[in-house]
Amino acid sequence: MRPILRRAVAACAALSALLLGAVPAAGLTVGIQDDRIAQPQLDPAPRVAAAAATGARMIRVDLRWDQVAHRRPATPTDPADPAYDWAHYDAVVAAARARGMRPLMVIWGTPAWAADTSAPVSSFPAYSVRPRRPADVGDFATAAARRYAPRGVMDWESWNEPNIPLFLRPQYARRGGRWVAVSPRTYSAIATSVYRGIKSVSPRARVAGGVTAPTGDLDPQGCPVQPDCRVRPQDFVRLLNAKGLRPPMDAWSHHPYPLRRPADRTPPNRAYVDLYNLDTLFGALDATYLRGKPVWLTEFGFATRRTSQYPFFVTPAEQARYMADAFRRMRATPRVRVFVWYLLQDHPDWASGVLDVAGKRKPSYVVFRRQALLAR
Repeated sequence: MRPILRRAVAACAALSALLLGAVPAAGLTVGIQDDRIAQPQLDPAPRVAAAAATGARMIRVDLRWDQVAHRRPATPTDPADPAYDWAHYDAVVAAARARGMRPLMVIWGTPAWAADTSAPVSSFPAYSVRPRRPADVGDFATAAARRYAPRGVMDWESWNEPNIPLFLRPQYARRGGRWVAVSPRTYSAIATSVYRGIKSVSPRARVAGGVTAPTGDLDPQGCPVQPDCRVRPQDFVRLLNAKGLRPPMDAWSHHPYPLRRPADRTPPNRAYVDLYNLDTLFGALDATYLRGKPVWLTEFGFATRRTSQYPFFVTPAEQARYMADAFRRMRATPRVRVFVWYLLQDHPDWASGVLDVAGKRKPSYVVFRRQALLAR
């Protein structure tokens, strides 16, 4: 393209952005997640196509260790080991490549054969039990990288929301008459193992750690079921900084789900870190070995109806307006490099999609597509 024409095209693009009320978010990768993609009984191609139609560059995919490795592999770092079943994820990655989307693969979910049987009994799912040997999940990460790095997968996350018992337990153990958080030590071993496994195969891969849920408990000593209390994300950061922990990571990942409408002020000492008090998370990171690390926000969304898992909700019109506000804030926060909307389409347990349960577009769909395309 000739210089004069190139400048004219750039000027037109800038003018269009101004008319849309936004400026492209330089350096921000916009993604979306679709829970149905992880369901092995469904063809992922139409789901990926629907995700790509939103304009998102990235698609976040739960790479379930427990669903790929139903039994212990004889050669766990070899993706060709017959214990592994990659068929569904092969189709997901192929569909993403065909649509020009970057898969963000999130490794989590403990298989029964790898679980620590000494963990306390809980009502939470079996996949949330910590691995008995963290090296096992590192071996799985190595195998996953060997299979998918040659297919262009460069973005990874180590586990999902390890500060809450829904995804990692136990969170606390009794020490000297008090309940003490043990999940940071467990997670440190998991994250270190996953990071080293992926990097041994793909040194240029980007591996995010943390992947924290937004809420925790201010006083674990008063929880009804202490082993299943939650660790606040800012406390999780601080505890990972302990000598002998400090797992390596290329970015810190967090899920700043809102518990309220957009706000510019937050009272101190909250039990949560949502999108409106991210400075609390930044401050916690910068007081540790993670000072200055980029931040990925890999789940965020406003629900448009109450569900059992997420009771806070707003109207569809408010969802669209608050989404636009969220993108405005992210454009003003260069430390945030990845912003993933959760999710593409509503289902019975979650309702923050840009599509409703029937697949009809909500008002937020137009806002998301506009912002995603501006960030390309």
